Amino acid sequence: MNSSDRLLQEFGERIRELRKQKGLSQEKFSFECNLDRTYVSQVEQGRRNISLQNIKAMADALGVSIADLFAASNDPLRGVITWAPTYRSNEGFSLDCGFVVNSEDIRIAAISAAKQLELLPFSLFQSIDLKTLSSIVGAVFAGFLASRVNAIVNPIEKGHPDIIPSAGISATEAQLRNYPQGLEVKVTVGNVKTRADLQPGEPRVTSLTGITWQAHHREVESLLGLVIDFAGAPQKGKQFPIITGAFFTDELTANDWGEISGTTGRNTKVTGMRSSGKTKMGLGWVLILEEEIYLTKYARLLGVTLH
Repeated sequence: MNSSDRLLQEFGERIRELRKQKGLSQEKFSFECNLDRTYVSQVEQGRRNISLQNIKAMADALGVSIADLFAASNDPLRGVITWAPTYRSNEGFSLDCGFVVNSEDIRIAAISAAKQLELLPFSLFQSIDLKTLSSIVGAVFAGFLASRVNAIVNPIEKGHPDIIPSAGISATEAQLRNYPQGLEVKVTVGNVKTRADLQPGEPRVTSLTGITWQAHHREVESLLGLVIDFAGAPQKGKQFPIITGAFFTDELTANDWGEISGTTGRNTKVTGMRSSGKTKMGLGWVLILEEEIYLTKYARLLGVTLH
């Protein structure tokens, strides 16, 4: 089988997989796509080359992104993008927060996010600040993770936590602001040496002096903290941003967060995690990029004991 035929077969298998996950018959799915059932059947069998317009129609009918169609749940490396990060995972990690999340779910969501980010023009990462970059990566990751664990991203901008059980779709705005179950996700690029003068696309890890997650209040008790760096696929001497580490704890207290600051001007209230909180995060490591410099640096900065 040549590479083109293999891609068609894998794509068809992915369509069938997602359709069944949605509980759609082939007939109902064809109707939602406004496509002939025979055509859809041939796509699922890998016998039909498909146009971008029809790919979009299928993605819309399934309620997923086009990139999702090229990220099979049982093999996150499938698809049109050949590069993907490799992680060391804590296979013992599992969490029930209204839905079950394990290290494999987080690993696949991180890989899927890397693929999605690589589809964006690199000039975007050269024109946004690191805070905006963190927000984008966090949103992309949350979307993939929610889809994988049959949860939803909190529908409102200031909702807490970021990912909630699917039942939350019918919750009121007031309930979504502090939903009783779910997973809060925060992203950091870490702190670097003074005058490091790093440019977008340059790995930060060699200059990294600390890892600090921030929050808007001191009541965050449960947190999945992500670290990102420009360590992804190469682009003309630069690298795309990817998730390089994921850490979790549900034992944070108000004392693990610093004083609230940044209440004037255009800044919003923010608090940084103290060393005690970082130690808790390190103890709950979930995955780290499988490169010696990241394994060593994150272990030292967060007290991670790898196994």
